[in-house]
Amino acid sequence: MKTIKIFFITTILFTISASSQITKGNWMVGGSGSFINYKNTYSDNNTETTQTGFAFELSPNVGYFVVDNFSIGSIVGLSFINPSGSDNNSQSFGLAPFVRYYFRKSDKIINPFLQASYSFNRSKIQLEGGHNKSSEYRLKGGSAFFLNSSVALEITIEYSSSKNNVNNNQYDRFTTGIGLQIHLEKE
Repeated sequence: MKTIKIFFITTILFTISASSQITKGNWMVGGSGSFINYKNTYSDNNTETTQTGFAFELSPNVGYFVVDNFSIGSIVGLSFINPSGSDNNSQSFGLAPFVRYYFRKSDKIINPFLQASYSFNRSKIQLEGGHNKSSEYRLKGGSAFFLNSSVALEITIEYSSSKNNVNNNQYDRFTTGIGLQIHLEKE
């Protein structure tokens, strides 16, 4: 019985203080991280190759609300990729401007959003000893769960498409993710 009372009190407190800061003039900082276990199949010179491995990505971001529910900003992308069975690890750095729109008013605890970004990336590949440039666009949708007026937990699904300058291969993928955003209120 005590647990039920604590649950209801906590729910009421979150509901009272859940007016989020997605209004004009406020800032948003946060980001997401992901661990990816992948399998890529691609064609090169009429030969189909399959590659497996893992990757770790970290994507901090900062945004500014130019109008209510609409922010613009930038994402810094950092990644480490380790293909299986080879010694060609790569590290990547990227910069991606983005736009994001929240669909509900700021007083809602759950607020779906849509985000689009276009990134410019530079990678260093260990085996080839060279650098690779690529560009990528991403479309991300999900919901922000406001834990209070400033902190939101995000659950997302994202589609990304990238093309590199070495062999012009295009890579398309869907990912799911969890992120955290802190919304800073203007004074």
